[in-house]
Amino acid sequence: MPGLSERKRILNSIGGLPPPEVVNKEWLHILKEETRNSVLIEGVFVSEDELEEVLARGKPMKKSQAEAFNYYRAAKYFYELAFQGLQTGEFMLNLAIVRQINKMLLEGIDGNGGAFRKGDMKIAGAKISPPPGVDIDQWMKVHKQYILDHREDAGDTAAMHEIAVQHILFESIHPFSDGNGRTGRIVTNYLLVYRGFPPIILKGDDASKDRYYRALEAGDQALRKATKGFPGPEKASAILQAINSAPMENMILEASRTTLDRMIVSILEARGDIALKPARAVAKTLGFAADSMRTLINRGKFVAVKRGKDWFTHEKLEVETLTKTVAR
Repeated sequence: MPGLSERKRILNSIGGLPPPEVVNKEWLHILKEETRNSVLIEGVFVSEDELEEVLARGKPMKKSQAEAFNYYRAAKYFYELAFQGLQTGEFMLNLAIVRQINKMLLEGIDGNGGAFRKGDMKIAGAKISPPPGVDIDQWMKVHKQYILDHREDAGDTAAMHEIAVQHILFESIHPFSDGNGRTGRIVTNYLLVYRGFPPIILKGDDASKDRYYRALEAGDQALRKATKGFPGPEKASAILQAINSAPMENMILEASRTTLDRMIVSILEARGDIALKPARAVAKTLGFAADSMRTLINRGKFVAVKRGKDWFTHEKLEVETLTKTVAR
């Protein structure tokens, strides 16, 4: 994705990822939108007003609100933990934490939350064939080891590849009886926050959900073709090298650029360094056609945010220019 590493350097140069506190408007926006979209991928619709209501009351009134409330609380808690790991350099993701994420997501909904499934599993809406329950422990150890082997900083592009692979692997394993998609997305964002990225929002509308499932299926093919039983740690590691992670990687890259831009803009606006303008006004100032400006934004050449139906940016937010400015 053009400008991803540059955006990360810009964010680091202006103070880095801020703490995941709800008093930070961009963190609050991300947590709310991630919550609504992540449960929507699972077919649970919660409106903005319903989410606001349950967060204000602190007590869900119906199952859909409970699922959203649990997701919001779990995401906030574990992103705070990941942020502390970012600050201290201590990596704190293990099987116990993964199980606790699932348990928090299903609190008051499913008494089996946090326990690995024992039986077989079929996934509605996706052509993924999870391993039998008897192999879950072994496959989850592979997932944990893959994360541990790739937790050190190998560059932003490599990080996105590794995060995509682990997400495909987790969803292909589908270790729990319920809540696997939500658990896997929180784990993915935990890893992003630990590396200094804001969480991503994977959209839950029909087109985006279809793209998400197709990305999981593309990656799952290597696992399906490999064996019907657990092949052993060495062969399992080799299988991971054959995973087609490109479609999922592209989704994560695009979503990362969006939340990076939101964080960068929020910090620069709060400091009084910029006042956002409609993209068409910036285009006019720079002598571009409005369509050309939209193309440049789509290509990642400008840090920009979408508010309502319109794009907003600033002349100073051209990525190359901004990189030079903050590097001084």
